[in-house]
Amino acid sequence: MVIVPSIDVRRARVVARGAVIDMTPSQLAARFVADGADELHLVDLDGAERGDHANLPLLASIARSSGVPARLAGGISSVPLAREALDAGFAGVLFSSAVFGDDDLLGDIGAIPGAIVEIEARRPPDASTSGWLEPRGGTPRLAEIARGRGVLAAARRALERGVRDLYVIDLGSEGALSGPAIDLLERIRDALGPSAAHVRFHTGGGIGSLDDVRALARWGAASAVIGRALVEGRFTIEEAKAAAREAPPA
Repeated sequence: MVIVPSIDVRRARVVARGAVIDMTPSQLAARFVADGADELHLVDLDGAERGDHANLPLLASIARSSGVPARLAGGISSVPLAREALDAGFAGVLFSSAVFGDDDLLGDIGAIPGAIVEIEARRPPDASTSGWLEPRGGTPRLAEIARGRGVLAAARRALERGVRDLYVIDLGSEGALSGPAIDLLERIRDALGPSAAHVRFHTGGGIGSLDDVRALARWGAASAVIGRALVEGRFTIEEAKAAAREAPPA
């Protein structure tokens, strides 16, 4: 399992839990790489929140200069924008779950190398269902169509349309350090049946301890995106990588 540090950027500044921190995105990226990061997760919050991808040149510069592969996330639902990011130096692009508003678009995304589709969900308090999609960003029309679509049905449709990388996140636990979305991952994998063997599952949000890292590695996640816990120094990247090695998939 790859440990992928996350850098959230708003108006060209790094933010953590909504607060600006005293470090530029480039400085934090360099720190993460020096600390052992093998990949970076760069989030354009302005793109996710307002559809304004003005941070793209800055983040692309980091992607080109960091020395490790970098992914771009942040409300992306446009194939041309994704191709622009890949041409600018990104190794991969995360698409907002808004793309579930258009099956043809999903098919186009499935043909893009390095494309990952987000399953952004919020589980009901009683956990009686697997929840529904709650897109953050993306084209408003697509987001409105996708909103409320069942998580399991969305995962099945992604696979049908050729998508092979899913980024699963429970919005209720994101940033709260309350643990990863293993239950949601498990429900999706079960729903896909034997076809799940063709999917790489990525996840983030809620990872607050090395035990969380071990649990995800044991489950079989392809990558774990970690932001707040690393910024706050709860553990180091090398400690997280060691924890992942200690707990190979069952």
